[in-house]
Amino acid sequence: MDLFKYFFTNKAYLPANLPGRLFSPLHIVIMCILTVAVPLLAFFLRKMDRKKMRITFIVLWAVLTTFEVVKIVWESCTNPNGFEAGGILPLYICSIFMYVMPFVIWAKEGSILWRSACAFLCTLNLIGGLVNFVYPVNVLSNYSAISFAGLHTLIYHATMVFVALLMLFSKYYTFRDIRDAALAFLPLGAVSIVANIVNFTLPADYMFFRGQFFPFTIIASHMPVWAFTIVLYVAYFLIPYLFYLPYYIYKKVKDRKTKAAA
Repeated sequence: MDLFKYFFTNKAYLPANLPGRLFSPLHIVIMCILTVAVPLLAFFLRKMDRKKMRITFIVLWAVLTTFEVVKIVWESCTNPNGFEAGGILPLYICSIFMYVMPFVIWAKEGSILWRSACAFLCTLNLIGGLVNFVYPVNVLSNYSAISFAGLHTLIYHATMVFVALLMLFSKYYTFRDIRDAALAFLPLGAVSIVANIVNFTLPADYMFFRGQFFPFTIIASHMPVWAFTIVLYVAYFLIPYLFYLPYYIYKKVKDRKTKAAA
């Protein structure tokens, strides 16, 4: 089957046997390539000076934001149901990448806004990007990896991971201040307010708060929606600490040994 024939075809008109969907051989090959290539590229570019790095961030942010708008317009125009607010709005965790990048680029380095944006990108954003290499269920359950929508999501999440790893490899940002773990939650918390308003107004599951996607369904199916929402908020708040705790523990142990030796 000629995949390029369906490159710009809306999911409503795609054949059932379309290759390249979730966990197909084509998706697995692309997933493996991205898993190796993106970290290597970030590592090789780690010595880039700050000015060039900021220019790189500006270009990537501008391109991804533009194509996000293009994707929404394209899918709405080609969809027989038109604009579907229940799934097409940029209210996912990965969408926050577009909202925090301006603070990474233009906010004063070391400020609360800069630290919050960087902390989010290097924790929750990094996890979201990596998970979508393996399980881009929102898109590849309908589209092929070789399609406008499929390539958009793969490139988008690859860029998320690349930016986060480049920041870490270059020490543009580090996990040395455990207080930043709480700041990492702030962008998600802010966007989640809008996401949950939409979730409880429409049949939507932005940021997985309604627990309609695996593995969230395992927990959500055993509790009320409001209880699962609270559980997920707690999880989102605690996850960033997993990145900061190793250095925090290391520093505490080192300080104790230094004091003991003095």
